[in-house]
Amino acid sequence: MEKKINICICGGGSQGHISAGVIGSHNNASVNILTRRPALWTRDFKTVDLDGKEYHASLYKISDNPAEVIPDADIVFICLPGYAIREELEKIKPYVSDNTIVGCAFGGSGFFLQLFDILGSNTKGFAFQRVPFTGRPKEYGHSATLKGYKPYLKIATRNVEDPRRLADIFQNWYSTPVYTLGHWLEATLSNSNPLLHPCRMRVMFKDWTPEKVYPQVPYMYNTDWDDESSQCWVDCDSELRHIMAKLPMNLDEVPSILEYYGCADIKALTNKMQSIVPFKTVQAHMNETHGGFKVDASVRYFTEDIPYGLLLIKAFAELTETPTPAIDDVINWAQNIMGKRYIHNGRLVEEIITIELPPKTIFANSAKISDAQSLGNKATAGACGLL
Repeated sequence: MEKKINICICGGGSQGHISAGVIGSHNNASVNILTRRPALWTRDFKTVDLDGKEYHASLYKISDNPAEVIPDADIVFICLPGYAIREELEKIKPYVSDNTIVGCAFGGSGFFLQLFDILGSNTKGFAFQRVPFTGRPKEYGHSATLKGYKPYLKIATRNVEDPRRLADIFQNWYSTPVYTLGHWLEATLSNSNPLLHPCRMRVMFKDWTPEKVYPQVPYMYNTDWDDESSQCWVDCDSELRHIMAKLPMNLDEVPSILEYYGCADIKALTNKMQSIVPFKTVQAHMNETHGGFKVDASVRYFTEDIPYGLLLIKAFAELTETPTPAIDDVINWAQNIMGKRYIHNGRLVEEIITIELPPKTIFANSAKISDAQSLGNKATAGACGLL
């Protein structure tokens, strides 16, 4: 009989719900759940896709105590937003063994940086370049709706002895091709959510003021998506690619936005974003107020995608001495709405590298590069313990 793989899924959001049902439906998987609300979960869990395909799982343990679900785990799979990862890693740290592989559903929110910082640079880690699924919890702790599969997935690893075997495990569970990446940076510098959401919000609410009330809640995608949103996204992506070209990573493993969506130009990208079925009903997050709606800065498009996405990219931009006027524009706009001070005159403010955000870890490790003027030199970049 095939030995079961023990996996503990940390987090009860969309990715945690969907993976619980999909992974738990396989006989070779034993699934534990670490959640703040274990009483709301049931062991008999179901995930259903839009075609009616059902994944039935029998979850093993559900707990808010890591001592009950982490020690036996072969794989710890964190399905949490960037701002919650540090706290989760601190919580599980005493129970992670040397053989445990700790991973994340999305690497673009600084997962690897936080993993190295908290669990150590020798920790076995992995992360997906893009989230495996599109979906939502249906009944919290009981069921989920899987709205969209990815045609393929890419996974980055660090200190994992056999990356291909790990990829094969998820390929079997997810029934989706999973390819291995050569460097953890290839899953860290992302042109998906950290650029997508802020760019779209920047265009939708470019006329924002503290008093501004909007008459209705616009759609993030669907027919409300426009060429200006596509252009903003592509401009930021172009700057990101200039940064990546100066780092020890394979640029071919991180396709541009136009390449990823198979689009020749801005107009084609607009048509594509308007036509993605799982996205059609997604609206902007806004607060209802007298006379209409106001922008809600408490949602993940701000609280995750800016400090754990764009600021991470901006830190690498400064280390590689790469100008980023388009990205700076989005950060400036967002920080005004959030009441934060992240950049000033195109540079990260000094306070940012002293608080627990990705730039702190990036700059702290850059000091390990001996006799190098910048990370632009790929040969010397490899001398950095972080890289």
